[in-house]
Amino acid sequence: MKTWLLVVTALASAICTLFSVAPFGFFPAAIAGPALLLVIALHAKTTKSAVIWTFVFQLPLWLWLHAWLDHVAIAGWIGLGFYMAFWSPTFVWLIRRVHLKLHLSAVVTAPVLWVGLECLRGIVIFDGYPWFLAGLGILDWQPVVSIATIGSVWLASFLVIAIAGLLVTATTVRWWTVTFVGCVILALYLRPAGFHYFYERNSNTLNVAAIQTNVPQSNKVAWSWEKQRSDVADAIQLTYEAASMEPKPGLIIWPETMLPGAGFSVGKSDFSPYSEEFLPLWYWAKVLRDTVKKIDTPMLVGSQTWLDIHIIEEATSLRIETGTQFNSAVLVHPDGSSQRYDKAFLTPFGERIPYLRAFPALQNWVRDTFGAAMLFDLHVGKNTEHFTLSAVSKFGDKAEITFATPICFEDTVPGVVRNLVWENGERKAELLINLSNDGWFGDDIAAHTQHVREARMRCIENRTPMVRVANTGISCYIDIFGNVKKELPVLESGVLSLQVFSAVQTPASRILGDWVAWLSLIGSILLIIGSSFKWSECTNDQTNL
Repeated sequence: MKTWLLVVTALASAICTLFSVAPFGFFPAAIAGPALLLVIALHAKTTKSAVIWTFVFQLPLWLWLHAWLDHVAIAGWIGLGFYMAFWSPTFVWLIRRVHLKLHLSAVVTAPVLWVGLECLRGIVIFDGYPWFLAGLGILDWQPVVSIATIGSVWLASFLVIAIAGLLVTATTVRWWTVTFVGCVILALYLRPAGFHYFYERNSNTLNVAAIQTNVPQSNKVAWSWEKQRSDVADAIQLTYEAASMEPKPGLIIWPETMLPGAGFSVGKSDFSPYSEEFLPLWYWAKVLRDTVKKIDTPMLVGSQTWLDIHIIEEATSLRIETGTQFNSAVLVHPDGSSQRYDKAFLTPFGERIPYLRAFPALQNWVRDTFGAAMLFDLHVGKNTEHFTLSAVSKFGDKAEITFATPICFEDTVPGVVRNLVWENGERKAELLINLSNDGWFGDDIAAHTQHVREARMRCIENRTPMVRVANTGISCYIDIFGNVKKELPVLESGVLSLQVFSAVQTPASRILGDWVAWLSLIGSILLIIGSSFKWSECTNDQTNL
């Protein structure tokens, strides 16, 4: 491969990756991008040139896709761009090392190596950043994407790269390989076609109202008392509008951390004798409880939860110490009682710094140097609280719907959502309600849309619908097939009135989980080891690596 052709191919691969993600979501590009990387790996003159040119065009791609981070933490934006740009050149290097040494079909080695790398990026390193996986690129290739109901997004990625390998090596691959891949795709097309009818006719239903706020992230970071009064008043006004709708909602939902203060587990007396000095910390929970009682409708609200409060009197000021702080989803009932789910998977480098919690000084330095202006003193939630509300059965009788509430980044992590929906293969949640604060994305519409795409894959994997309620948007309802049925525009406030259905299907992914990813990682290690033995037997002139 001549240098100019290598450069063009590397550029084309990056462009295809761009068109495979939000806001485009063009699924043929999701296959073309990895296919062009395979062309580079198999035909470049040297490994060095293949790796360098791949990296040269991957870096601006990932900086562009994470451009929203530049106003949050410039060092973090650059670091994440380099981190994401690392994986494609690594794939190219591994293909040259493994495929060209062991002479195995790329239809096999390419997906094993690719998904093995995705396992490292999406699960292992820094506790995982599972955005932009290859399988997500075929999100709109219905019904082929339903392969995720078997092996989650990892199996979808495996299929994408297998197809890419088949296209690149079509002239040399054996007929039975083509037949097998073709049969897999055909089988996905021939899966039962009338399930949508069955699903909506055999589910319990619940009317809900999602309150989409449009609070700038600058407000949430430095939320003054004056801004709190204005922002919460706007949300309460929308809540009264929602409560007056017909049919009357059985649940009204606010976004993540939309309620300021210390949450619902403390009250005015916990701040005595300085309750007036700390008014913003206890006042809003009282206001919310009064609102719920007045509209006689349960509300699900995003809020912090502070426990074990101690007021420290210093020479010229007062200071509060807390035993624990959680990022919570709180269900408030008209009788004043409440239940809560505490976020169990804290956002890496947002709500926690991986590996450094035991070293506070180092953690603070990393936060100040690379991190965002967020709290790093949140604790991991230990409860897997599920909530149950009254619903209507398919016969019009009284019934119930049980739902789980992944918070923000959690709806992008396959294992987290799976554990919320299933327990030992048994369904524990029939509906997902995701509370998010996507104000960090600013006016980057692509980032807002990409978060929705990640959530759509979770609905497909678990065959469970989801209501997303996001500050600044995109608030929407996603059905069990990953289709967005109704949504509000981004960067606008409003009310989204929905009738949601309970899930009834039991996909195989609830059992297989992340095993495709882990087996691919194990397979990658074995391939690398095998290529090392082969390498020791090769002469230097057999491969130009």
